[in-house]
Amino acid sequence: MSVTVADIKEIIQRLAPFDTAEAFDNVGLLVGKNNAPVSKILVALDVTLDVVEEAKRIGAELIISHHPLLFHARKNLVEEDAEAKILCELIRSHISLISAHTNLDRTEWSGSACCARMLKLQNLRQEGFLFLGELPAPVTARELAAEAEKQLQFPVRCYGAENKIISTLAIAGGAYDEGWAEAMQLGADALLTGEVRHHNALSAVMNDFVLLDGGHWGTEAPLVTELCAYLQNEVNGVKWNVRVYPSLSAPFGGV
Repeated sequence: MSVTVADIKEIIQRLAPFDTAEAFDNVGLLVGKNNAPVSKILVALDVTLDVVEEAKRIGAELIISHHPLLFHARKNLVEEDAEAKILCELIRSHISLISAHTNLDRTEWSGSACCARMLKLQNLRQEGFLFLGELPAPVTARELAAEAEKQLQFPVRCYGAENKIISTLAIAGGAYDEGWAEAMQLGADALLTGEVRHHNALSAVMNDFVLLDGGHWGTEAPLVTELCAYLQNEVNGVKWNVRVYPSLSAPFGGV
């Protein structure tokens, strides 16, 4: 009996139920058909043309991405448009696409939780999209930024007093700088996220709070290898002949 796209979708459904995604999101099976057979899966943060070519090279019939395509309504698939070109190439190549976005962000396999493990946070707890924990030992904001940059292999920018001692860190990978006030109320000394806007940085600094910007890619790319390991373990557990590969495509360098 062949393993199908629907079988893999059910595994993701158990991990990160699609109905827990934010209302604005677009998750689930976005391209392809449920009964298409699957023997190889490519897991990627984003679906780019390079990722589609990567899937074709390894013979993957399914891509699982964190960031979805078709995030906004489309009226055509004219290939002069970048997203339309990707969609057409997926269809031509008979490659299905499943996306797990904000539903995955609420789980222990989110980029935030992966970063927390990389930074060895202790007593990890979750509040919505925020993951909070204590550092192994208090460090300055400057030292924390350097360690985060080392672990993420991506530049990290510090907003706030670089000599401030950080004991409790909140993490929200991707774009969640507006969460700094909630993080502070929950007892964090700093928030590591992926996109820091000017006015949120100003507000945080005026409240003696530190924001660390590790890049959207940098703070979420770690989920790719961990999600691969999870999926491979799940398919192995039911003795399905399916291989799961992490995408090696890095559009902004790093990782």
